Amino acid sequence: MKKAILIGAIAGILFSIWDTLLSYSDSAPIDVEPGLEIISWSVVVKTMIYMLIGGVAGGLIMFMIKCFNRSLGN
Repeated sequence: MKKAILIGAIAGILFSIWDTLLSYSDSAPIDVEPGLEIISWSVVVKTMIYMLIGGVAGGLIMFMIKCFNRSLGN
């Protein structure tokens, strides 16, 4: 169960990075490369929210799989 939550949290972090880079690339000036300028409090909060959602989703999926396996065993 802990591995599923960790994997979900990591997936949330990766999605947050991808989402931030995509949204920054839409509004970035042409001569500026992505770097530390894109990190702000909104990005940090968004990363934490995606991490929480990913962890909860991973735990919920693992719980549903365990319940399904128990119902097949009985």
